[in-house]
Amino acid sequence: MSLIQAVNLNHSYEHQPILKNINLYVNKGEVLALIGPTGAGKTTLLRILDLLEKPGSGQIYFDGVEVNKSRKLQLQTRRRMSYVHQKPIVFSTDVFNNVACALRWRHIKGTAVRSKTEEVLNLVGLAGYENRSAKTLSGGETQRVAIARALVTEPEVLFLDEPTANLDPRSTIQMEELVQSIFRQYQTTIIMATHDLSQ
Repeated sequence: MSLIQAVNLNHSYEHQPILKNINLYVNKGEVLALIGPTGAGKTTLLRILDLLEKPGSGQIYFDGVEVNKSRKLQLQTRRRMSYVHQKPIVFSTDVFNNVACALRWRHIKGTAVRSKTEEVLNLVGLAGYENRSAKTLSGGETQRVAIARALVTEPEVLFLDEPTANLDPRSTIQMEELVQSIFRQYQTTIIMATHDLSQ
């Protein structure tokens, strides 16, 4: 059974069709890349699959259950997924608290917050950055903070919207290696939008 299934998805903005009859199946532990030029609807499809946006028509199934009929089901399902925006936002605090906030929002406390946050910071290559102000980081470092914040809750599905779009070539290579590391270490299902066919 597919972890995520989209059936006949259609979506428009101001009567302009963006998505037409999209059908896809994503299995657990799979990496799926949505490839296309700017304006092709990649971000819209990611947002719909992550239940951030409701499609004009069509169905979305998660673990065999149709989730876009019930608000309660959508909220329950969203807790099993994480989304990293193309231009991530960091809060006006240090790196540690930018990542740990995702756990605190879920009412996790104590040593579990520290150990999990330090684990993902190490994974994304930001060990030792805990006390740095997140607002002083480079673009690549900011992207890694956003990915750490998404990973700290151990999502079953990680959505990445053009994770290298605003990065220099060196940071792009590091980000590609990081995505591979996430997949190897956690076997997380990853759905990524990109315009770069080589990725």
